[in-house]
Amino acid sequence: MYLSVLVSPSLTTRPTDKTVLEAANVTFHCNAIGNPVPKISWIKDGKAVASGDTLRIINTKRNQSGKYWCLAENGLNLTANASASLDVQCKY
Repeated sequence: MYLSVLVSPSLTTRPTDKTVLEAANVTFHCNAIGNPVPKISWIKDGKAVASGDTLRIINTKRNQSGKYWCLAENGLNLTANASASLDVQCKY
């Protein structure tokens, strides 16, 4: 017999703000610990845009500027989250 201790999610890596020129690629990272292992999702403007610990945006466009949220959930009543801003600037 073994004992399983439930632990709410806690972020170990948080995304950081980025500024890039249009058409650049950008990557945000977010990691969490907890038991059960948390699932990571990425939200922008209230909509899910990706899942997993890495958010990659290829060939950025100006309309992708804004705040991206990393949410870590594992079925317990607490969600860990952090945000980072993306500023996509015009090339010209």
